[in-house]
Amino acid sequence: MERSPSLDGCMAFLLCCLVILLQWDYSFAQRLVQVQDGPLYRANGYPITIACNVSGFKGPSEQNFEFSMYLSANPTAEIKIISTLDPSTAYAIYRQRVKNKEIEIERITGSSVLLHIKNLQQSDQGQYECSTPNTDGTYLGSYSAMTDLKVIQDTLTASMSTGPLRKLEGDPLQLECEVSSQTLQHTHISVTWYLRKAGQDPLQIISLMRDFTLTPGSEFEYRYKSGQIGLDKIGITTYRLTITHLQVADQGNIYCQAGEWIQDPDKSWFKIASKETQPSSVEVQKVDKETDDFNVRIEATEEELQEGETLELKCIVEIPNILDHYFSVAWFKDSQEMARIGPMGVLTIGGRYTGRESQGEIRVFKKSGSDYVIIIKHIKTKDQGAYHCSVSKEEKSPGGPFTTKEMKESSQVQVQVTALESNFNVAVSNRTINIVEGDHLQISCKVAGMQGQVSVAWQYKKDNQNPFSDVISLSLNGALGAGAQYRQRIDRGDIRTVRINQESFVLEMSHSLPSDAGIYRCVVTDWIAQTDGNWKERDSKSQESSLTVSPLDSVMRTSIKSRHAQIEEGKEITLICSVSGTKVPLSTTWKFQKNGSSQLQDIVTLHYNGDIKWHRELNNFEFKTSVHKDDRTSFLKVSKASILEAGTYQCVVEAWISQTKRAKKESNMLAIIVTKPGSKLTVRSEQPVLERNVNGDVEIACQIQGATNSNSQFAVSWYFTPSEMGNTTILKMDRYHILENGEMMKNRKHKFQLIRQSADSYKLVILQTEFGDSGKHYCVVEEWVQDPNNKWYALPQQSAETQLIIRATENNVRVLKNNTSVRIPESNDFIVNCTIDSDIQAMSHFSVTWYYQNHEDPKLPLLTFSHDSVFENLSLNKELWKRMQFYSPSAGTYSLVIRNAGVDDTGKYSCKVDEYVLNCEGNMQPRSTGESGFTEVVVHHPENNLHVSQNDAVINLREGQGSFTVYCNITTHSNNKSAFEVTWLKTEEGITHPIFKALRNSTLQFLSKARDHFVFNRPSTNLYSLTLPMAKETDAGIYFCNVEEWLLNPRHKWYKIAERTSGNLTVSITAEDVSTYSTVCSSKSLFDFVFIYPFIIIVLLICVIFFLYYKMRKGGIHCLSNTNRQNKSLWKEKDILQNLSTSPC
Repeated sequence: MERSPSLDGCMAFLLCCLVILLQWDYSFAQRLVQVQDGPLYRANGYPITIACNVSGFKGPSEQNFEFSMYLSANPTAEIKIISTLDPSTAYAIYRQRVKNKEIEIERITGSSVLLHIKNLQQSDQGQYECSTPNTDGTYLGSYSAMTDLKVIQDTLTASMSTGPLRKLEGDPLQLECEVSSQTLQHTHISVTWYLRKAGQDPLQIISLMRDFTLTPGSEFEYRYKSGQIGLDKIGITTYRLTITHLQVADQGNIYCQAGEWIQDPDKSWFKIASKETQPSSVEVQKVDKETDDFNVRIEATEEELQEGETLELKCIVEIPNILDHYFSVAWFKDSQEMARIGPMGVLTIGGRYTGRESQGEIRVFKKSGSDYVIIIKHIKTKDQGAYHCSVSKEEKSPGGPFTTKEMKESSQVQVQVTALESNFNVAVSNRTINIVEGDHLQISCKVAGMQGQVSVAWQYKKDNQNPFSDVISLSLNGALGAGAQYRQRIDRGDIRTVRINQESFVLEMSHSLPSDAGIYRCVVTDWIAQTDGNWKERDSKSQESSLTVSPLDSVMRTSIKSRHAQIEEGKEITLICSVSGTKVPLSTTWKFQKNGSSQLQDIVTLHYNGDIKWHRELNNFEFKTSVHKDDRTSFLKVSKASILEAGTYQCVVEAWISQTKRAKKESNMLAIIVTKPGSKLTVRSEQPVLERNVNGDVEIACQIQGATNSNSQFAVSWYFTPSEMGNTTILKMDRYHILENGEMMKNRKHKFQLIRQSADSYKLVILQTEFGDSGKHYCVVEEWVQDPNNKWYALPQQSAETQLIIRATENNVRVLKNNTSVRIPESNDFIVNCTIDSDIQAMSHFSVTWYYQNHEDPKLPLLTFSHDSVFENLSLNKELWKRMQFYSPSAGTYSLVIRNAGVDDTGKYSCKVDEYVLNCEGNMQPRSTGESGFTEVVVHHPENNLHVSQNDAVINLREGQGSFTVYCNITTHSNNKSAFEVTWLKTEEGITHPIFKALRNSTLQFLSKARDHFVFNRPSTNLYSLTLPMAKETDAGIYFCNVEEWLLNPRHKWYKIAERTSGNLTVSITAEDVSTYSTVCSSKSLFDFVFIYPFIIIVLLICVIFFLYYKMRKGGIHCLSNTNRQNKSLWKEKDILQNLSTSPC
């Protein structure tokens, strides 16, 4: 049956839609849990609500929710709070609060809830997690969400003056509310005023919202729009409610409510704190608006006060529309007018109260349209009495003055003022004071409990045996008084007293002296004003302070030091003089003592007033020395120091007080050493070795390098040292370039010349050289420098050496220079020849010196055969000297023999031949020199020819059945004098260790820990064996030997020449069978018991049987058939024989 195309298309379309729906479901049906974004800031003690919502879930429409929290101190520990699924899920710290409904979950819908915490605690701060159980069948999406809760302190405060207020209808009303917050987060404040009437809900009067907008209550909206009600913020924390015209309906309790708001991360505002003030009771009296009558009353904050407190009297005028009237208000005490405020607000003070008003003790002002206030501060007993106020209603004539239309007086208020018991007290800051002479003295005297004006007097006495005398005083009106003994110091400003505040006085004394030590007393008197304007002493108190003044001489210390006690000439000397123990002005004198002198002389004095005085005795310091000082330190700096400034320094310090020297102290003595500068001079010879022909001219150059100073001068001397003789002076030239002949110039004046090529280059010229001029020529330079005092002195001399060699011009000796090599074995002899290759003159004599050189080391002389046939050992090796032999096989040939050569004799050997001839004086003088080539000698050890048998073998043994032997066969060796050390080694489980060693000195060493018995044998010179008797299973392994060949060198020291290892012997040990047979056979006693003893018993039994049989045969006893024949038994034991079997034998 064919399917129609339309049906196929429809099926394809449906399938496509199904796929899209499945993808839609997969993409969007993911669980998502959402909670409010954090952090959420809430105040301690207030509620919080956290919303949680889940979407994209499967399963039932009503989902379960669970809330947990994590403390910041332990962010990984989960604390469960509450769950809609399990009521008992709460941890212990939240269980009681959940049970008391302080924490609960409110379900809004099946997929959203609210967590309510009614009273936040500080411990509730942390990360909150809302999670939902999985009802989807698979895990897809998020199953929890978290928010951060911060619990902050509640710092919001609200307060207002609360007291009953009586007002008339139409009067204005102003109330102030103080609101503040110390919250660190950014918050806004809202303020709302409420009116609460008896038995009714509070009515909102007006609010200042968090966004700073004013919103009136519905009952007061009309009056707000008409301007009769307002709310103003004055200052930072004060909010004022103003009602311009009170109505009777305004009567009730008015209070202020403050709220603190914070903005959450989702931009919504939340009130985190709220405070209410105590209410003020407002009574509004209805008045007849047709009359202009007014009432006057007086109120006092307190009617019974104590001295020093504040009295506030309020005069209240009650009349409708009070702002349309003018009043003059006056206050009276005991019928005497104190103050008056006129209708235009002009204040008039009564005569006797003028002074107190100027001192701020009386203040009069109009507080509002109906309230007039007088405040009396620091009330006194004289202020008690009867107070009342008088109010005059004034009427202003058009263009004229005010006239009194009506006057009324309030009732009287009786004010009682109780005198305080005197708590007047005086205390000094320090009862005991210790200072140093010259210090600034300061004694503070503090007064408490004074009721009037005070005066102070400072008094002094030396000790308790003397009366007090006045030092300085300060009267109550500020007048200064001086004691007779101190007037001059007070006029000079050294002593003064100051009142630093209302309650403190200070005595200050500058430039204190030891005579000021003693007892000081502060006397303070409290004065009370009388009604007649005079002052009466109310009380007087004092306290003493003991002063000790230490003399300067006992506390002042002086010391001198320097950064460097030893300096180089031309550098700077820096000396520091330090003073401790005083703060008075100081004068400093620097003193100096020359080396070798016992007298100190003054250099300079720095006076305390800044003057500087240079002393004539040491005028060399004045132009090269700088001095300065601060309060306690003085500095002396001497530039370009010389030997003249080397010596001992001291500073002497004088202390001055009021231009009088009070103390003098000398410092320690400090020695300064001035050393000459180190010489930087270097002298160099252009050619350290110079060879020239005889009878020629020679120039020896001397170069000066690295002079100490640029202006140095030089003296140059030349010396000559022939071999084995002392120095002889040739020429000298001083620093002024003046020549002086030396000893060698006495007989040969024209042989030497000195040439100065430049300031640093000198040449010695030798004319017509002779062989006697050969030797060392020294150029000695003496450098002269100038010290800072322009005096010249010499530095240590420096010299350079030139070795001059004069050689003959013809018939020079020649030596064969062919290089040869010789290779010999150790302990043999070798010969090195030295052959003259030139004609030998009859008058010539030769000196031959042999040299030895090892590798790259310098040549070392061995032996010299001098021209006069004397041998000289030049080698330090005495052993080599004994082995050397010299002989001359023919004229012009010289041979050196080294016997019994060792490897250490390997090296290059050469010779030098010096030719000598007789001079005119009959002395031998060198004529020419020739050097040979080298003979390279190699002394080698015997060649390594050690071989050990490498045959491998295998041995299988049964444990305990036999022994085995490990042979070590030396097939060949390197030398017939060799000695051998043989070590047997064993390898088991891959580890090789020695077991036995035969040393070359025939000493045997047991090295095995597993076996304590070996049998060593040396059957022949080259054959060694080691036998292990009674092999055990532990002896199995691989055995081999190691042979070391040793040889004694010519110096009688052993050295190892070769080392070889033998083949391996593999030994297998089979364990013994443990069977009955083996057990019996292995034990002799058991073998005897099992085999021998039974065998003996059986043999004995057979013998007994044969014996019995024999006896029976011999006695006629034989076997019978079953017949009736019976013979008499020969056995005594008849009965027993009768019981024998009758069966055939």
